[in-house]
Amino acid sequence: MQERVEKSLSSAEDMIYIATAVVLIVAAITLLAFSVFNFFEGFNGHIGQQISQLLDGLLLVLMLVEILHTVGIFLKKRKLVIEPFLAVGIIAAIRRVLIITAEQVHPTPEHAAAFRMTMLELGLLAAMILSFVFCIFLLRRHGRDEPVEMEE
Repeated sequence: MQERVEKSLSSAEDMIYIATAVVLIVAAITLLAFSVFNFFEGFNGHIGQQISQLLDGLLLVLMLVEILHTVGIFLKKRKLVIEPFLAVGIIAAIRRVLIITAEQVHPTPEHAAAFRMTMLELGLLAAMILSFVFCIFLLRRHGRDEPVEMEE
């Protein structure tokens, strides 16, 4: 009886992972098409802003693909790998840095406090990126990014 319950739960888990993968694929393709369409649709003037928005969309697509990759590895090997999560963190932090720098205007005395908060956020994001990169370096150097087996 316990074996049947475990098989049922494992099958349900697989179905959820497969449904998640399908949703991620649809979301990534839709976002990619939407980003490219908006890039060419708004091609009437501010090319810098259009490129920034395209890059933002493409980085979000890359995040979705990395998450999809992780789901795929889990479905194939029933093992969890850490490095794709770190890659998603790096991409998300870089995406936020690009958004902040694209939106940043020249500081004025009235906006000094907001400018300081923006600089603080950029500093924290840079620290996050460096720490994620350092973690990936350590994982690769010490060969510790072995997939973690999930008990079934």
